Amino acid sequence: MGNDEQPLESLDPSTWQLAPIHRPDPGAPLRICVYVRPESSPVGGPFVLLRELPGSRAYLGAVCDADARVQEWVEVWVQTLELRDLAFSNYQERLTNFTFDQRWHSEYQAYLENLPESVIVTGMEENNPPPILIEKQTGQKTSGFAIVDPAKWRICKDDALLTSLGLPPYSTSPFRYLHDPEATGAKAFLSTATDAPANSHVQGIERLSDGARAVFNPHAGLVRVNRFTPLGLDEYLQVLEGAPWNGMGSGATRLFPRSVYAELQTWSAVPKGIPFLLRPRGDAVEGLNEIFFLKLSALRDLFKEVRSYVKSQQLPLLNLSPASFGVHLGQVGEQFPALWTAKCELVKPGQAYPLQIKSTAQKYFIRLGRIEPSPFLPEGLAAHSFGIGSIRIREVKMEADGVVLDGTLVAEDYLGLDAHDLLWFKLPMAEERMEFFAHVYLSEAVGPKEARFRTVPARLPDPVVASLKRAAGTVFPRSPYEIWPLLSSPCDLFSLGVIAVRTLLANGKSNLPVILDEVQSLARHAGRDTEAGAEFIPILKSALERDSHLFDLVSPQALIESADSPEQARSKINLELWLEAMALMLRLFPGASPQSFCSSFGDVSPLALETVFDRPLQELDGLLLRLRSILVPGLSANEEIASAILEQMAAT
Repeated sequence: MGNDEQPLESLDPSTWQLAPIHRPDPGAPLRICVYVRPESSPVGGPFVLLRELPGSRAYLGAVCDADARVQEWVEVWVQTLELRDLAFSNYQERLTNFTFDQRWHSEYQAYLENLPESVIVTGMEENNPPPILIEKQTGQKTSGFAIVDPAKWRICKDDALLTSLGLPPYSTSPFRYLHDPEATGAKAFLSTATDAPANSHVQGIERLSDGARAVFNPHAGLVRVNRFTPLGLDEYLQVLEGAPWNGMGSGATRLFPRSVYAELQTWSAVPKGIPFLLRPRGDAVEGLNEIFFLKLSALRDLFKEVRSYVKSQQLPLLNLSPASFGVHLGQVGEQFPALWTAKCELVKPGQAYPLQIKSTAQKYFIRLGRIEPSPFLPEGLAAHSFGIGSIRIREVKMEADGVVLDGTLVAEDYLGLDAHDLLWFKLPMAEERMEFFAHVYLSEAVGPKEARFRTVPARLPDPVVASLKRAAGTVFPRSPYEIWPLLSSPCDLFSLGVIAVRTLLANGKSNLPVILDEVQSLARHAGRDTEAGAEFIPILKSALERDSHLFDLVSPQALIESADSPEQARSKINLELWLEAMALMLRLFPGASPQSFCSSFGDVSPLALETVFDRPLQELDGLLLRLRSILVPGLSANEEIASAILEQMAAT
């Protein structure tokens, strides 16, 4: 399942329907609607899909007045808990409706706290609305809203009722069923997924519609509504670099007529008229430094957004890329450069899921959904592996927190372990399989297919402990195991490092993977023979003085699309601040050098995952203050300069 922002195709709102997603109230002055296509699409069906994540989808919607006029464009996020989207090997049984409802509520509260101006509260964030049945448009479009009818079917959260009829309970399973709470007679349920358990009480979700109506939110999932902006981070960067912006697909800015986004589309094609910048882009020293300032400002916004999310959720995101962010522009008129109002916002939630491991202070996370190759994600993100092997129990010990097993895993394939990896395995004990979590010890490994381990203390019944002690020295063949790398907020720091490389050293015409590879090599090379805590700026300058190729690599010629050589670009930039920014960027990659902000992907307090972003943010703040003082001197500084010029003129 894809999880990146979906490009908007050629849009013609005059052919669409506005369908309210809540019970129609003729007296209501405003309605929240979803847009319905005249013909279904393979991507979003009858609706316009903006973004997709495991467990949720965002569709294009609008706040409309009683005359069906659009007042504001919104993203309508719908909870879509489908097991096939969320499954990941043997840990599948721990995914439950209760867990994902909690996650949904937590993310909603985080957006409400961190971006209150972007959230429109509807009540559907906390209470599951029913599916909405929408009459399909036939013939010529008429004015007004589409005819909608909330379905009689509601989500069933009554665990006792479900189990009494032989169905999985809502709270402790990932399966969802709809029912009509007011129906009499034999109880009937609609299964929201084809792979959910079924019996004579269960029918398919297709019963909701006879084919003549579109169904919105067929799973009766929770819903939240955020304001929508058409400008993504990568598009914003390309505008700063001098590329024209087509508005997320031909015609997309028809959604925002007479807005700053429509003006930006026109200006980016022919940069004249309304001042989006203080100075012409790259024509002078001030122009290039202005672009440098705006890009640094965007990076600071990204760090603040990610830090706020990680702090509120105490989860990493594990999916950061430029598509994770939108850019909001203020409507400020013609007397202020509009690009200076840009504010980057996190528009895509994370995909991290915590592993529930008792008796350990460390926190382990996995990423839900497929992990496709991306330069913005660390390689270790996809290092989760599983297989069948033999477990040899060496010793069984009783400790204060429970029983501990020392043993050896012998796998059928190469393990490729890291010191921070976590091992999970199951042992057949009596009538059930007992599961254990364990830390691996590379120093004691005797081969590439073996791993010594020590399990996390577990509290087990006395008969099971006795059986384990009797099994010491024996082998459990064909035992399933999984290995999880330690994924946490330093992974997000890595992703922000790659975004920083894209922002400062690449543009729309650059080969980002090549530049990234060379930058990471420079990070390792520059700090190779130094100690942690040493000042990185002198180290970097020394490396650049010895190698002109490296100096050209980290020069600002790609800040804008121009024909400037690296040397020419360096002559236009404030070189001292630029090199400080380069030093900061190189330290964003965990473990790349002793000066890195994190020594490894596990270098973070498990009780404060957001702290990995504190030092980069502090340094970005300092850089921006100094750069802004150069670009926009204070009034007193201007008066001093004017006075000095007048004195010089009088003297001559």
